[in-house]
Amino acid sequence: MPFKRSNMRYGHIIGYTGVTYQDDGDRIISIGQDGDIRIWDGVYDEDPTTSCLAESIWAVLHSGSRILVATDLNTVQAYKYPELEKDGIEFRFTAFVTSLARNERFLAAGSEDGTIKVKPVDGEEFELGGLDGPVLSMDVSRKDLLAASCGDGQLRIWKLNGKDLVQTFGGLRKVKSFEGNVLYGTPAFEPSRGHLLAYPKDQGIVVVDTSSWEQRKVLKHPKISANFSRCAFSPRGDYLAAVTEKGDIAIWEYKTEQLIEGEIAATEPHPIIGLAWHPKNNGELVICDDQGQVGEVKDVFESLDDGNDLMEMAEREANGDMELDNDMDVEDIYSKYVAGEKPVEDESDDDDENTISVNKLKSQYMVPEADDDLLMDMLGKAKAEDHDDEDSRSVASAKVVAKSFRMQEYFQPGSTPVNFENRYMCYNHVGIIRAHRSVSDEKENSIEVEFHDSSKHHGIHLNNYLNHKVAGLSETVVAMGCGSEVENKGSKLVCINLVSFGNREWSCTMPGTEEIIGVVASDKIVVVATDERFLRVFTTRGTQREVLSAPGPLVAMAAFGDHFLVAYHRSPANEDQQLNLMIVTCVKYKLRCRDIPLCLSPGAELCWLGYSDKGSPVTYDSAGILRIYHATANMWFPILDADKYKAGASDNLFIVTVAESLQQVQLIVCRGSKYPLTNPRPLPMNATFSQPLCDVEGEKGALEDVLMRSVYIKSDEAETVLKETAIKLFALACRSETEQRAKELVETIGSSQLVPIFMKYASKIKRYHLAESLAPLLPTFQQQEREEEQQELETNRENAAMVAELQHITVEAVTRRDTTPKIKPMPMVMRKNPFKRADSASKSSPAPSNPLGHLTGKAIGFSSPKTVDPEEVPSTLEPENNENQPKNSATGPKFMPWFEDNKSRLKEQHPDAATDAELIKIGMRQFKAQNTAAATTPQAGTPATEKRKLDETDKGESGVAKLAKFGFTKN
Repeated sequence: MPFKRSNMRYGHIIGYTGVTYQDDGDRIISIGQDGDIRIWDGVYDEDPTTSCLAESIWAVLHSGSRILVATDLNTVQAYKYPELEKDGIEFRFTAFVTSLARNERFLAAGSEDGTIKVKPVDGEEFELGGLDGPVLSMDVSRKDLLAASCGDGQLRIWKLNGKDLVQTFGGLRKVKSFEGNVLYGTPAFEPSRGHLLAYPKDQGIVVVDTSSWEQRKVLKHPKISANFSRCAFSPRGDYLAAVTEKGDIAIWEYKTEQLIEGEIAATEPHPIIGLAWHPKNNGELVICDDQGQVGEVKDVFESLDDGNDLMEMAEREANGDMELDNDMDVEDIYSKYVAGEKPVEDESDDDDENTISVNKLKSQYMVPEADDDLLMDMLGKAKAEDHDDEDSRSVASAKVVAKSFRMQEYFQPGSTPVNFENRYMCYNHVGIIRAHRSVSDEKENSIEVEFHDSSKHHGIHLNNYLNHKVAGLSETVVAMGCGSEVENKGSKLVCINLVSFGNREWSCTMPGTEEIIGVVASDKIVVVATDERFLRVFTTRGTQREVLSAPGPLVAMAAFGDHFLVAYHRSPANEDQQLNLMIVTCVKYKLRCRDIPLCLSPGAELCWLGYSDKGSPVTYDSAGILRIYHATANMWFPILDADKYKAGASDNLFIVTVAESLQQVQLIVCRGSKYPLTNPRPLPMNATFSQPLCDVEGEKGALEDVLMRSVYIKSDEAETVLKETAIKLFALACRSETEQRAKELVETIGSSQLVPIFMKYASKIKRYHLAESLAPLLPTFQQQEREEEQQELETNRENAAMVAELQHITVEAVTRRDTTPKIKPMPMVMRKNPFKRADSASKSSPAPSNPLGHLTGKAIGFSSPKTVDPEEVPSTLEPENNENQPKNSATGPKFMPWFEDNKSRLKEQHPDAATDAELIKIGMRQFKAQNTAAATTPQAGTPATEKRKLDETDKGESGVAKLAKFGFTKN
């Protein structure tokens, strides 16, 4: 079957590009001269994980949980994989490293300066010299041989155990520099045993024996006339692939030298400079060219059932039917089934390499409980009989483990990766926070804050001496978070108030080893997410409000006013990311949380999370779908498809803000990249909401889209747009002679205000039957609207009464009567005046007359006021302790005591009340009715409180009489 070659696709900018597989083959890793490293789920992955690690990357090597990257800083930097966190420096050179190679015991790096450094697993680093040109390519065999092609046209082989140069081959092309070269003369050892070495030379591939260094074969392709650049054995050593400077690819079955048919020539003759076989030996390999493009080759051969093939191989070996090479030993048998795994070597059999023993196959090469990447390849049980021993033997079978899926890591919405030298820490509707740092100059590390409306706030420039990595921005505060690596003082939150006076900056250090991973800010709160899954809520002035715990691994956050969103993993990922969204409201010291599932496209990841200008949660995923959450309906609605704004498969959208009132999205289209550039700063564009309806390009579909958005999305003129669009749809249905659809539209909208308009329009276009059928709908809609309004008022009234009663109970519980004895104050007594005349004198003296007595007596008809004895104390002046006084009966009885006394009666009368809440509502109605009846019916023995009517003899008071009441008598 001929192999298939995919089209090359964009991976990096034009220049040197490298490509390899993970050890387990699940992902492809590519590097480029742009300094980016991309991790692909496949060549057709539209959104590979991208990180910028340097200005340029020249080599990459994956090793278990680490990945080694050679950058333009002349070092080999180790990173944790897949987090890409720095994990130390392995090598340092005076020029950039061009090639990396390893086996289980040695790690080697070759440089542009013509030096090779080797680091043993359990030894000291040493250097291999004697090279007169840059190192172009290297490989390390299982027998600890290192082969390196150099720019001086020589291919050298060293034995690493003794650091000896054992062989040199000449005749390769000479080059002065690694950069710009396309012929690398890549050596490739046979991976299973390392007994063969292949390297490209002109238009052929030369294969030599590593024992005698004699030439075994020269492989050529009759249809290829260009020079070969790289070659590589398949993981089991039975196939050999090579690529040329013209973009051709050739694949041979090594033992038979038979060419594999397939698409040899490329559509564009660009030199292929990268080649790697899939580690699982499934007949696939990945390639890349000097244009930064990546492609793959599939179906080179068919994968066989490893278990049956292993049994067949063991039987053939036992019967002596297997044809062996001169240096073939039993390692070759096992290595054909476990690619890249080194078998346990038995030193006692090293003297006789041709000895084949089934006992050795059983005892030394029992299939272990392998890693996850080998469990699917090692299947079955092999049985063989030794011609000297007829005992049955078997090879242990391997267990099968379920495939695991990567869970999305936390990211900061509106930001670009931390690895970028110039990056956005925050880009939203308020402004932009940019971080600038230089790898070469450690002093260059600053933060710049720029506001869209410069009339409100001035820009801010800060020295980033704390190495802040995350930030949030709102109208009132700039919040930044740093890690604990700076001076080991703990992770720290630093905030700058924008609308305060005095000391505008405040900070807070996280306790212990807790690290800040995310920060978001609104005009009222600042929320910090930590690696302990704590959500720390602060006010914008620095008061700690709450400390909450997230239910799962955090993914993203956003804030708006008193609300904030938290996206987290509710369960481990499968083909999809299983995410939930916490919608938290914190008003004063009252919290409320709503937990809802978060909708994503199949196989997509969350790319942006935020609020609209109306406070609705909004998400954007890697599939290009923007969704908005409708709280009343408790549903997600897709409102934008990114495919309309992408010119190519590598384009992406960077969301800035969502204006629900205008039904527009402000975004940046990133051409050929995932994130926007910082310099020059891109200009955002406005995109209008558009739901993915069927036939949205037609008039009917476009009107239906506008109608649905006016119903469910909070726009400024939603009611007006709803009426206009409904009328247009009704008219369109009438013109299309689909009267039933027109009537259905009226019934669906259910508005009594629109029915007369619809009837008038139907009569005008002589659709009298339609107009008559709409007439009965008007009273029905009016009745429904009244009932809905009444129900809403009743619900609001009941809720308000319940809240008031609960608040009253709370107040009573807090302010319980204090039983502490009170000290009653002494009554106030008016003392005698010592300067007053005696009683006899006072009695004999005539009382002074009232100067207004003539007015009072004549005009009003009242006698002069009596003289008050100063020794008489009015009762109103005596203070009383009202503690034992009866309460005002006007307040009436309370609801909760009444409800407890009548609860059993209410249950008997209303057995359909399933919950206490429904029973409380029923009781509230009866309680109000009883109080109303009691207030309107006078009790026995109580006089009616009716107003007394004026008698005919009563005369109204004049103005002078009313004024005279305010007169006083002068003593």
